[in-house]
Amino acid sequence: MRLLRTLTAAAFLALAALPATAQIREGLYEVEGQNPDGTTYSGHLSLQAAPGAAWIATWQMSDMRIVGLGLIQGGVLAVSFVVEGLPGIAAYEVADDGTLRGVWTTGGGLGTETLTPR
Repeated sequence: MRLLRTLTAAAFLALAALPATAQIREGLYEVEGQNPDGTTYSGHLSLQAAPGAAWIATWQMSDMRIVGLGLIQGGVLAVSFVVEGLPGIAAYEVADDGTLRGVWTTGGGLGTETLTPR
């Protein structure tokens, strides 16, 4: 539970630190990322608006599917997720061209990810 509180606090700090100039939009994105250990990955992400100002993010990388719940505050998308039994959080800043760039963690270091709209 302490890890979850720490991750939540980190997400709120990220929200305050990352102003955005463009609007985050629904749709499909190409994913390019780097794990905390330096290995890279790629795949696709679907971002859908959900009831109550929530957002549903669904990553598909090879045979791994991850579903997360997010919110947008101050132009930053923060998404919580669970991968291999570990809770995680990601925070993305939107670029002028609609690309989302961010960081994520499951408590074992920071990964990076770029989401490019299709």
